[in-house]
Amino acid sequence: MRDKKRPRLRSVRARITLIATAVVALALVVGGLAFVMILSATLRDSAESAASSEVSRFEAIVEQAGSTTQAATALADLDGYAQLVSAGEVVGATEDLDDAAPLATRDLDDPAAVTVAESDGDEGERLVIVTKELDDGTVLVAGVDDETRADAVDATRTLLFFAVPVVVVFVGLTCWIVVGRALRPVERLRREAEQVTAADLSRRVGIPGSGDEIDRLASTLNGMLGRLETSQVRQQRFVSDASHELRSPISSLRQNAEVALSYPGQIPPDEFAATVKAESERMGGLVDGLLLLARADEATLHLALREVDLDDVALREVSRVRADAGELIIDGSKIEAARINGDEAMLGRAVRNLVDNAVRHARGRVAVSTHVVGGHEPVAVVVVEDDGAGVPEDQRERIFERFVRMDESRARDAGGAGLGLAIVAEIVAAHEGSVHVVDSLLGGARFEIRLPR
Repeated sequence: MRDKKRPRLRSVRARITLIATAVVALALVVGGLAFVMILSATLRDSAESAASSEVSRFEAIVEQAGSTTQAATALADLDGYAQLVSAGEVVGATEDLDDAAPLATRDLDDPAAVTVAESDGDEGERLVIVTKELDDGTVLVAGVDDETRADAVDATRTLLFFAVPVVVVFVGLTCWIVVGRALRPVERLRREAEQVTAADLSRRVGIPGSGDEIDRLASTLNGMLGRLETSQVRQQRFVSDASHELRSPISSLRQNAEVALSYPGQIPPDEFAATVKAESERMGGLVDGLLLLARADEATLHLALREVDLDDVALREVSRVRADAGELIIDGSKIEAARINGDEAMLGRAVRNLVDNAVRHARGRVAVSTHVVGGHEPVAVVVVEDDGAGVPEDQRERIFERFVRMDESRARDAGGAGLGLAIVAEIVAAHEGSVHVVDSLLGGARFEIRLPR
């Protein structure tokens, strides 16, 4: 039974209702007690002021009467509450206190609340009294009825005793209903989000259109679902493309092996070994690229940072491709000093991929350069350009995606798998840099890597 109640007690609706009800109840109790105390004090002050006025009025009557006997006679004919007390005995009193015991036998410093004691010992009315000692030593006691004040305070206390619980219950019910209505869209969003599965990430939650926090929550959920769907599509395409690329060298190796087994001597050993070597290297390069991209996706592409001379990296690549360039001109005359803090192996791979890409597409010339731009926050720039066909403007973002080729057949024949530029983009991003392609003055494509120093 406890487990069934726990989720309900822990719900936002229950917590808000409980907290709001508790706060209102505490405020009402404290406020009610304060109101009763203030009301009682206010009425008591009024009664004391009235009692002071009464003692002044009766004092004037007593002084006008002259002797104590005449004053007693005068008081007996008056309404109100007054006594003349001498030597602890009542020597005169108004009609309302005719049979009452002395209310006070001496002059009091402050007004006091007393209960009238009848001569037969019963308790009578409650009074607020003020005393005044006369010239002959007689004490004049005068007061006003305190029952009205007590009745008002008791009635207020009784009213609050019943009203506070009613208000607290009303507030609790109102809060429960209002919060429930406010959270109803959230519950609807929860149910809709619960129906979204990995098998169908195209579903979206409905946006209420209210423009409030719930509306923004729905938009955020849809944005998250969109990113998850994009990531899933990218992952599926990545797996599909990787499988397709790996199938080609594997098929080539299997085909040559089957021919060699079925027709011994038809394939010379040197040719067979060269084919195996070439396809194995192609497959190894593809696997290395896939592993690098996978680590980048998992945010585990760790960099071994140290001081790197980009000009040395660029010169090594220029020297490498010149050896097999043939009639192709490899220009490295504009390579200048450029040093950054980075991973030399990773940066070397990025520059190598750009140079190899330029060599594949160039007609007769490839230029590699490095330099530093900027003053307060300098940036190292690596430029690789060629005089080939260039990259159409609408494809300049897409070519950095995985398994994308501008020339499908030529790229495959040259050994490209469509991962080179994607690897460049991931390595540059890991170094908090940027890479983009524009038109080259040579007539082809100009790739620029910008890395913060």
